[in-house]
Amino acid sequence: MRLAHLWNMLSPPTAGTVPLPENRWHGWLFWLLWSALISAIYWILGPDSYMRVQDNLDFNVPYRIAAARDLLEYGWTFWQPRFSGGMPSMVHPQVDSFLVDGLPYLFFPAWAVYGFMMWLQRFLAGYFTFRLCRDVLKFDAIAATFAGMAFSLYFWNVQDLKLVEALGLPAVALTFLLFERILGQPAKRGMLLALLLGLTTALVAQSVIYTFFIMLGLPFWFWIARGVPFKQGWGCFAAFAIGIALGESTQLLALLTYSPFTTRGQIGQIAQSVPRPSLTDMARHAWEIMGWELLPQNGLYLGLFLLGMLVARQEKRQAWRLLGIYLVAGLGSEVGYWLQCNLPQWIPPSRGNLLDFNQFTIFLGPLLGGAGLDLARRQAPDSRPMRLMITLVTLLALLLPVANWKEVTRQLMHRLSTDNYTVHFTNPVLLKLATERRPDTPPFRVASVGTWPPSITAASGGRIYPAVMHAYGLETVDGYYRLHSARYHQLWERVVAKTMVAHPEQTGRTIKWYYLFMRPEERFARRAPLEMSDWFNMDLLSLANARFLVSQWPLRHPDLALWHDPAQELAQGQEWEALRLREKIWRTLRGNPPHHALYVYENRAALPRLFFPETVRLFQQPEALLDALASGNATELSRTAYLESRDFPDWQQTPPVLEPGTARFTRYTPDHLEVSANTPGPALLLVTNSYDPYWRVTINGVAGTILPADHAFWGIRLPAGNHRLVFDYHPPYRPGR
Repeated sequence: MRLAHLWNMLSPPTAGTVPLPENRWHGWLFWLLWSALISAIYWILGPDSYMRVQDNLDFNVPYRIAAARDLLEYGWTFWQPRFSGGMPSMVHPQVDSFLVDGLPYLFFPAWAVYGFMMWLQRFLAGYFTFRLCRDVLKFDAIAATFAGMAFSLYFWNVQDLKLVEALGLPAVALTFLLFERILGQPAKRGMLLALLLGLTTALVAQSVIYTFFIMLGLPFWFWIARGVPFKQGWGCFAAFAIGIALGESTQLLALLTYSPFTTRGQIGQIAQSVPRPSLTDMARHAWEIMGWELLPQNGLYLGLFLLGMLVARQEKRQAWRLLGIYLVAGLGSEVGYWLQCNLPQWIPPSRGNLLDFNQFTIFLGPLLGGAGLDLARRQAPDSRPMRLMITLVTLLALLLPVANWKEVTRQLMHRLSTDNYTVHFTNPVLLKLATERRPDTPPFRVASVGTWPPSITAASGGRIYPAVMHAYGLETVDGYYRLHSARYHQLWERVVAKTMVAHPEQTGRTIKWYYLFMRPEERFARRAPLEMSDWFNMDLLSLANARFLVSQWPLRHPDLALWHDPAQELAQGQEWEALRLREKIWRTLRGNPPHHALYVYENRAALPRLFFPETVRLFQQPEALLDALASGNATELSRTAYLESRDFPDWQQTPPVLEPGTARFTRYTPDHLEVSANTPGPALLLVTNSYDPYWRVTINGVAGTILPADHAFWGIRLPAGNHRLVFDYHPPYRPGR
């Protein structure tokens, strides 16, 4: 009887069929269990559960761990010193979603919060897509279930939902459902509710990834897919956009304030050097996105859609509307790419392309497939062979995502022993290194050697990424972000110049990937120590206060002293690699996967964060200054300040005679620094913190000036005497500025 009941559910409904009653509690239970099943690998093993590297372990998770720690220790800060020499906290894309998926890191282990977010995203994606299809699009239960399952599985591979989506893209169906109800309210009440929905969206979603997209996507959905007249909804759409703008106002102001001083202009230069895409190129790429690039997902969805359109005899209007918004979304991504290439200075200051409508095709693909399946099931001819075929197609559509998830799970289990919280964030060597950074010792920075930008299909925990250091409370000279300081970026280009000569294809990627990287094949083929001078400018790393280098293979340089030898970890790693996959999984289940085998070197030439140069060199052009910096050795860099003439006009006529003094930090927090200094004569204090025009200094209670020194850092002129310097960060968007 149960099999017969299941067969009747899968079979196309007939005119005499009485629809099965829908129990909402049963629906909730199904989607709760389904979401728990497909997210189990992220939480079921506790700290040894799988964690995706790209966009999670390489940035998002360590950022949240560090931000939660800082919030407890310092309160809300507007400057983040851990990333690439320091940068404003508010320009990080995770800041605005921190309320939802960041604050829990204050109270729960990071692995538990991560697992919960993976489950929550899948539940929101699955259940509310199902409800949207049932309640609004009027799909039958099976077609709506297929759409919900498909979207909750995202890409059905390791490019799955991730922290960067927060509660934006996974909850897009919920946003549409809520807006359906808002449009049914009286005008004033509807606009008020839309405003509140916009504010809420701004708080729980990530601005540069989702909110700009949904402000455009929402009206397109209702105008095209739902057929709502513009005059009926324009007030609510406007109120929704205003709500988002208010909720994002602080971060938007931070982005606009900081953008002129960042690599935003560099992206424009790169775009100018890239050939403009032709209309043919854009159309072909749009078809790749919408048609076959994401196979088997979009191919299956379009196949189901075409099947439904072929066998349906009527009622195709809604399906055509869904196809229309799908085409708008796919072509919209190409419009955004064209704008990025042709009008780079006018693109809003964040990731390369805010008009990336690819994510809308991710959501609309399952709806297209569900629409086709619904049409085929409702409008199929009454012939027995056709009804049997539709039943089999229905069964295949429901089983294919599950069957594919089995293969994905197998791949993830293969990565389980290296891509998990334990391996990345409880490394005993890095924990020991973190103890070197004590409140009573000067701050220092760390660099990671041997990293490589992770890809979705090759993200491997076998690599060490700079951001991992942030979870241990360490500051880094390197890292990953799309909006670095332009001054720091120009200095970094000199740090990795030799590597860029060997790998020119990666030059453009230095905009966001600040890694001391080697190609993977070079890493695995290498037996002898890596000659650092052949690849990187060690003197500039020393200038930037890189006291420790963490590496995946041995390094060689006169200034480096081995701080930790991973001989024991390497032996354990060789033993591990000899195991079969099932044995690796079993050992991981027992809680003892091997940690990274890391070489840690102390850079004895690293300059302190505070020092007094003995002389200065003035330059008319920044490029000349940077070239001089790149050619100087550590001793010259410690004795000489490299300055731009326009910042020190009085020194052009009379070169100063500097008398070095002594200086030490008496307080060091993200937004507030205090320094005690003694200078026997006129001096220039050089602080190797990333230059930002909104840092202020008072010298013995009197306002002073912070000027760029060594292009990317701070220079403060001091007279003879004992001095108390107080540095504070006061950007325009800080309350009480």
